[in-house]
Amino acid sequence: MWKWEADGQATATVVLLHNAYEHHGRHAWLIERFRTAGMHVIAGDLPGHGKSGTEVHDEGFHEYRRYAKELIRTGMAENLPLFVLGHGLGGVLAADMARNDSLACAGLILTSPWFRLKHLPPRMKGPLSGLGKIAGGIKFNHQIGEELLTRNPDPVMADSENLYHPVATAAWFRELNAYVKEISEFVPKPGSPPVLLHAAGGDELADLEAMHAWVTMKGRDEFQYKEWKNAGHDIFREQEQEEVFLYTEAFIRGVLRSLGYIA
Repeated sequence: MWKWEADGQATATVVLLHNAYEHHGRHAWLIERFRTAGMHVIAGDLPGHGKSGTEVHDEGFHEYRRYAKELIRTGMAENLPLFVLGHGLGGVLAADMARNDSLACAGLILTSPWFRLKHLPPRMKGPLSGLGKIAGGIKFNHQIGEELLTRNPDPVMADSENLYHPVATAAWFRELNAYVKEISEFVPKPGSPPVLLHAAGGDELADLEAMHAWVTMKGRDEFQYKEWKNAGHDIFREQEQEEVFLYTEAFIRGVLRSLGYIA
């Protein structure tokens, strides 16, 4: 894992949990933006991802959970209000981590969380729940390209990207289905951290209705749901990225004020 120091006196720490198949380097713009806004950033590559990752994902989701906890505990050591930002599958992980009372979280920021997928591997017949009889070692290519993620593809990133591997085993997809079901159905406890959920109106990968149902679930005390009408799945890589960041920064500042941390 890595830590990026705030430019000037830090007011908060942000832990970043990236999406499935990718690596933290795809969020370089966002990391730098948080840093220059006066926040430390803690990030790293999920198990099986990044330079030390594999081309076919078969890692257990308990490994993801353990690594997310390590990142958050590292962030907590800064002794500043902690915000967890998760994208895609990382958004589901962030929602999972917020259930743990021992992991102090001032606020939760989710972008395009995978509470239900619209786009499945083309070879997969039917929904994820129908994978029970398929041998766990069978491989599925999720076939997620730049055109499915953003309207604003970066030619340099696309040409040099050799760390993006959208291939996983049937066992991985089975565990994904069970994990998403567990987290999406969990009823918020009193005192749960405030949530900001960014949804992309043009998202072809994740289902917006499932996102809205999760964030508006009965029992959630404080939340904001913002839909960016024309944006693609990777919201922070879209043309609106600066506007999305400023909205996120305003959410963070609002939470800090409510905590009495800033005036």
